Amino acid sequence: MRRVLGSDAGLRKFVIARALSRAGDSVFPIGLAAAMIQQDFGASEVGVVMGAALAPVVVLMPFGGVLLDHFNARVPMVAADIVRTVVQGLLAVLLLTGRPSLWQILVLSLVTGASQAFFQPGIASMLKQLAPGRLRQANATIRTVESVVSLAAPALAGVVIGLADAAVVVALDACTFAASAWMLAGIRLGNSEPVTGPPKVWRELREGWGEFTARPWLWSVVSVFSLFGLVVFGPFDVLKAILLIERFGASAYAWLMSGFTLGAILGGLIALWTTPRRPLRTGLLALLGFTPLPVTISLDLSVALVAAAMVVGGTANAYWAVVWATSVQTHAPAHALSRIHAYDVIGSMALMPVGRALTGVAAAWAGAATVLFTSSAALLAGCAVLLSIPAVRSLPAVLPARGPSAPSISTRKP
Repeated sequence: MRRVLGSDAGLRKFVIARALSRAGDSVFPIGLAAAMIQQDFGASEVGVVMGAALAPVVVLMPFGGVLLDHFNARVPMVAADIVRTVVQGLLAVLLLTGRPSLWQILVLSLVTGASQAFFQPGIASMLKQLAPGRLRQANATIRTVESVVSLAAPALAGVVIGLADAAVVVALDACTFAASAWMLAGIRLGNSEPVTGPPKVWRELREGWGEFTARPWLWSVVSVFSLFGLVVFGPFDVLKAILLIERFGASAYAWLMSGFTLGAILGGLIALWTTPRRPLRTGLLALLGFTPLPVTISLDLSVALVAAAMVVGGTANAYWAVVWATSVQTHAPAHALSRIHAYDVIGSMALMPVGRALTGVAAAWAGAATVLFTSSAALLAGCAVLLSIPAVRSLPAVLPARGPSAPSISTRKP
């Protein structure tokens, strides 16, 4: 990793900022849920709050992509981090000084989600400017560091809750946003085209959508992964907790999830050390390592076998995430990258809440084992479909100088 970051201060600051953000993302749900339960909020109220931040992300992210493509991406991202610092700090104060009303917590959660919509799309754009010739290595480094943080941060949150108050964890989340804003503000990007006026929002949304749909490898993968959210990852997220806690207990479940995170660290390191000539083909073949995991959870197997499946699944998932992010950043046009990233994120996550919501009904009707077997079969079938598409399996690691694989409907920044 030191070789990847080298003496590039800007890239180092960006990696640190991402690690801080991931630390905050990891501990915030734990701290907020614990604080609300301590103040006698019910499970349904906690669930509503946890889901409240998602709606503005889905609705506003395309507009965030327009803003981040039109202006220097760093500036809106710093502003979004500052807003989240203030909002999370206010929420921590409300929780520490009394019992806030549910509507206050909901409003602050919605503002946090809206801020994320104007931050998330700029990640790909900034990384492409900071590491144009080392995108795979930079993505792998970030993924590995984030996985390490995700492994350690919840344990720290547990210590803080045990020694102080759960609301202190929310305050620490605010501090991570402040530190991230400070790191991003210190990054100096290369020269960019001058901004001549406000963005023409609807035109730029259409142009971004045109760039997205002009690339079959891009929209086909996002379409299939949207279905994965419905029938694979949504049900898996719900049933893994229920089944594993019932079978092995909450403590063992925590250790098993740590195994998944350890696998993610390994997947990031493998992506850092390898250079596939056809990254999407290699990534999809690697993702097949996730296929046995839902089935393994549904069977009455030993904790050791489940732990092994968790490590392999985490490795496969992380490796795919790195090669996918790198492919998008390499082959998507720089002037529309934030908008394309926004469409990618929205498409990939759109049906996951539906999958989670329907899991209970499906499990009650067909049984949890049937649902998880279906998840494994759907993942296998989806990967096979994508590997059968020439634009996906043949996408090169490096953008060719000429050719139809990376068309661009616009040659300049709108």
